[in-house]
Amino acid sequence: MRHLEFHDVEIHELKSEIIGETFEILVKQPDPNIISLFGDGPLPVIYGTDCNISAGGYINTIDGLYLGGEIPPALFIGIQYKLGDEPDFMQFVTNRTREFTPVEDIENQKLMEQMTLREVKGGGADKFLKFLTTELRDWVSERFNVSDDTTYIGDSMGGLFGLYTLFHQPKAFKRYVIGSPWQEWSHPNTFDLEERYSENNEDMEAIVYIASGAEEDVIGPYLEKMNPVMVEIFSKAKTADYTEQMIERLNSRNYPSLKLKGLILEDETHFTITGALFNRGLRHVFNVK
Repeated sequence: MRHLEFHDVEIHELKSEIIGETFEILVKQPDPNIISLFGDGPLPVIYGTDCNISAGGYINTIDGLYLGGEIPPALFIGIQYKLGDEPDFMQFVTNRTREFTPVEDIENQKLMEQMTLREVKGGGADKFLKFLTTELRDWVSERFNVSDDTTYIGDSMGGLFGLYTLFHQPKAFKRYVIGSPWQEWSHPNTFDLEERYSENNEDMEAIVYIASGAEEDVIGPYLEKMNPVMVEIFSKAKTADYTEQMIERLNSRNYPSLKLKGLILEDETHFTITGALFNRGLRHVFNVK
C-alpha cells in the first residue's frame, strides 16, 4: 500500500483473475468528523474510473461537496492501472479501450493504433463489469463498512461503459454519472443495446446523470499540432449529437423508476467537461427526489 499526495488517500493493488490485470485501487474514506454527524452506519460507495488522470478531480470534488453539505459521507473507490514509476500514457489509453468497449471497432482501433503506436483491442466491457461487481466489490466489502448503495462515474470511454452497464445490467449500480459517452465506437451499438433493453423491459430502476460538452469536437491548437490523428477521431465522434439523441430516447421510454437528467453543457469540450460533470453529476444523483 502507498499513499497519494492527497489527504487520507490510500492505494492498494488488486489482481483481477477475470481480466488478468493488476489494478491500483484508490481508497478515500470520509473524515471521521463528517461520519459522526450521520452515525456509524454503512457507507455508500462511489466508484470512479480512469484515476490515472482523474484522481485529483474526483478527490477535490468530493471534498468540496462534503464541505458544502452537498452529498452524504461515502467511501470513494478509484480504479487505475499499475503503470510503474514512469507511467506510459499510451498504454493507459489502450488498456481503457480494451476495458470500456462492449465490442470491437476495427476502424477506430486502427486510428487509435496510429495515435498510440500500440496494438489496440476492444470488446472487454463484459469482463470489466464482472470485475467491478464481483472481485472489486467483494474486496471493498471485506475491508470496509459499506452498504449496497453504489454509484458509478465514467467519462468518455468510461461514459460508453456506463451506458453499456445501464442497458446490460442496470441494477449493477444505484446511481450513474455518465460523461461524454463515445457512442461513435461501433455506432450504432449503444442505440441497439438501448433498443433491445426497451423491447424486453418495462422499467429501469436507476438514477442517471448524463452530460456532454457542446464543443466536444474542439481540439486545442497545441494538441492539434502534436496529434493530428486525435483531431480526426474527435471530428467524427459526434459526441454531443449522440448524447442528445440518447437522452431523448431514454426520456421517451417513460420508465417509471428511471430518474434521468441529461444536459449538453455550453462552452465545454471533451477535455474540460470533467470538473462540471463530477460536481453536477454527484450533486444530482445524491439529491434527486
